[in-house]
Amino acid sequence: MKKPICFLVVLCVCTLFVATTFVANAVSFEGDASYVFGLGRSKSRGFTAHGMVEVMNDVFVDGSFLSTSTKPAPDAEDEKSLSNSLFSVGGLYRTLNDPDLAGYVGAGFVSLTTKEGEADAIVGQGFYGKFGFRFRPMPQMSIVAEVSYAPRYKEKEADRSGSLVTARATVAYELMEGLGLQGTIKRYKASLTPVASDTVVGGGITFRF
Repeated sequence: MKKPICFLVVLCVCTLFVATTFVANAVSFEGDASYVFGLGRSKSRGFTAHGMVEVMNDVFVDGSFLSTSTKPAPDAEDEKSLSNSLFSVGGLYRTLNDPDLAGYVGAGFVSLTTKEGEADAIVGQGFYGKFGFRFRPMPQMSIVAEVSYAPRYKEKEADRSGSLVTARATVAYELMEGLGLQGTIKRYKASLTPVASDTVVGGGITFRF
C-alpha cells in the first residue's frame, strides 16, 4: 500500500506545481488521474495521469505517465514480479476546433522502463508522432481518443531498435465546473523490452482551469 500512497502524494504535488507555475501564463490547463488494472490475463495494478497545457492559441504541451506493477501469486514459484513505467512529453497542435469536435496532431519523446524480478531495469526510448480527437456529444460529456507511434524506439545502451505504440480512450462527465469523473482504457506495446505490453482500464477524476 505504501507505493500507491506515495505515488498519489507525488502526483498531487506535481499537479499543484504545474498549476501554479504554468497556468497563470497559459490559456488553459486540463488533466486527469486514474487508478487502473490490467485486462485479460494481466494482473497489473497501478495509476495513470495525463496533463495538457495550452501555452498559446491551438498550441499545447502534452504529457502522460503510467506506472503498473504485477506481483506473482504466493504459490507460483516460477513467476516473477514485473513493473512498468511509461512516460511521455511533447507538443500538440489543434488542427480542428469546432464546438463539438477538436482534432490534434503532435510529436514528442517517450520512455518505457521495465523491471522483472531482481533483474536490472530495461529502458527504451524514442520519439513519437501522435494524433487524436475530442468529441462532445453533450455539454457535460467528452470522449477523447488518441494514438501515438514511435517508429525508432531503442533500448538504452544497446544497439537494438523497434517500435512502440500507445493508445488511449476516455469518457468523462463533468459534475461541476472544472471537475468531473472519467473512465479510461489504455494500451501500449513495445517490440523490444520483454513483456512490455499491457491493456489497462480504470477510472478517476478530471480537472481543468
